[in-house]
Amino acid sequence: MEKHQVSDSGWKRQAVWEGCMLASIAHAIFVANNPDFAYEHSWDGNNYSTNDGQGSRGTVTFGQDFFVGGFRNEEFSVETTEAKELFSQAPQRVQKIAEEDIFQYLLDEVDGSALPIVTTVLWGNDDQVFSSHPYDDMIEQGAHLLEIQASEYETGVKYWEEYYELTERQLTLLKKLYHLKLENPARTITLSVEDIQALDAVDAEGMEESKVSFSEMGFEWPSK
Repeated sequence: MEKHQVSDSGWKRQAVWEGCMLASIAHAIFVANNPDFAYEHSWDGNNYSTNDGQGSRGTVTFGQDFFVGGFRNEEFSVETTEAKELFSQAPQRVQKIAEEDIFQYLLDEVDGSALPIVTTVLWGNDDQVFSSHPYDDMIEQGAHLLEIQASEYETGVKYWEEYYELTERQLTLLKKLYHLKLENPARTITLSVEDIQALDAVDAEGMEESKVSFSEMGFEWPSK
């Protein structure tokens, strides 16, 4: 399948990783009082997954110098080609990552077999990014899930503040933890007692879901 270059600088590897981290921290704060929405954002190692609960989902795998993403919009899934074909113009290592990681998060049962159902993909690094579809089609067929993550920091902060109706204290916590993560991407960061209090959580189940979400990103709860 023909590849198409994505020219917007926001879709480069580092920018997308930063945006996914911002979204995930905002989400971890939000689910402390809204555990039913825990499915919206998650991390499994270097694999980031997002689901809008309305028929679209996607996973992005981040390597040290590249990233690979696969998405499914169920409105288009009946027309999708074989998932492998979407990566036919991608380098071999990208195809390998897609099969070993991305596809495993997008499996569905088809005629009794578990197969990856994917409607659009992208891959690249900090210099070039390509998709299986022209930009507008890529967005429509599932990559809209990554639009905010690929936007400027201030745009992302404003969006998640409104989307999750964050309080001023929660917003301050979001910015603090985001910048800590950027400064120490590989190190485990321990939240302070004040950080936990800033969640303003009153729901035990929500606190547990929040703890899980934070731990997936390398944040741990303070020792009691």
